[in-house]
Amino acid sequence: MDLTNELKGKVVVVSGGSRGIGFGAVKQFLAYGAKVCFLSHYEETGKKAMEELKAINPNYPVMTFHPDLCNLEEVTAVFNEVTAAWGPVDILVNNAGMDSGKFLHRLTMDDWKEVMDTNINSMFVMCKAGVKSMDRSKGGAIVNTASVAGVYGSAMGLPYPVSKAGVIGLTKSLANELSPFRIRVNAIAPGVIATDMVAGLNDMAKQSIEGAIPFKRMGTPEDVANLITFLASDAAGYITGQTIGIDAGYRPEVVIA
Repeated sequence: MDLTNELKGKVVVVSGGSRGIGFGAVKQFLAYGAKVCFLSHYEETGKKAMEELKAINPNYPVMTFHPDLCNLEEVTAVFNEVTAAWGPVDILVNNAGMDSGKFLHRLTMDDWKEVMDTNINSMFVMCKAGVKSMDRSKGGAIVNTASVAGVYGSAMGLPYPVSKAGVIGLTKSLANELSPFRIRVNAIAPGVIATDMVAGLNDMAKQSIEGAIPFKRMGTPEDVANLITFLASDAAGYITGQTIGIDAGYRPEVVIA
């Protein structure tokens, strides 16, 4: 589906946008003619992503920042810069995320807090600042990245599925709260996607995971970006409060530690 008519000229902010799913979404939004600000934790990865985008098209309307996503003042300052440059924000994509990869007996409180801050607390801050930057007379769209683990649970890395289940709850509640302003809020629940989060797995682990996926392959950032851009576009104008899986039928395996 060509979403150029629906997305051209839209102002988009993407967290976790310098690599993986977020970067795939950034590239698609730009290809459809949107103006994109992407946020990244590390300045170096943001710089690398910007160089890649400018190599594709040096005239892309794109900017990047590196705020603490749990700091409301820093995040608000970013949205203020975006609106000053391009006008009110139309689309917010909350994609920043991480996993601890630890079983319960190895988890520390610092591990727990870091994942919760990155995956859910930052999303609250982004939504609070982002909605304020939207023109409520025009409406808008928010797309939150949850996970299949947030729907079905996972056998390890406890904070990750818990935080992603929280994303689903936030999405449903915020969709209700913002519906009078025609701001749609939806979540996506990816399965196993070939990003940096799984790049460190050995070949045997990757083959095992791919064998458990009905399509026998991991998803790509582009697969997920297709869904993100659709939900963010006017073509999805009657969809809100939903969590849509993009997992090729994959279900997390039960592992006995």
